[in-house]
Amino acid sequence: MTQPGINDKLSFVDKNGKSAVYKWIKIGGMLSFIPFVLAAGPLAGYFAGSYLEKKFNLPHIISIIFIILGFAGSVRETVRIIKAALRADEE
Repeated sequence: MTQPGINDKLSFVDKNGKSAVYKWIKIGGMLSFIPFVLAAGPLAGYFAGSYLEKKFNLPHIISIIFIILGFAGSVRETVRIIKAALRADEE
C-alpha cells in the first residue's frame, strides 16, 4: 500500500480518471489575479480619498484612511480567492 505523495497532487489525471489540466488552469487563473486585487484596493482608496478631500475641503488624513481601508479590503478579497482556489483543488 502506498501513501499519497506529491506525485499524486501533480498528476494530470484526477481521481475519476478525467483530465485535471483544466482544474489547474482554473486555479492558476484565480491565483494570478491576486496581485491585481492587492494593487486595486489602495489605488481606489487613494483616488476616492483625494476626490473627497478636494470636493469637501477635508484634511489630508482622509486619503490615508481610505488607502488603509482599500488595503484591508484587498487583503480580505485575497483570502477569499485563496480559499476558493483551495476548494477547487480539493474537488
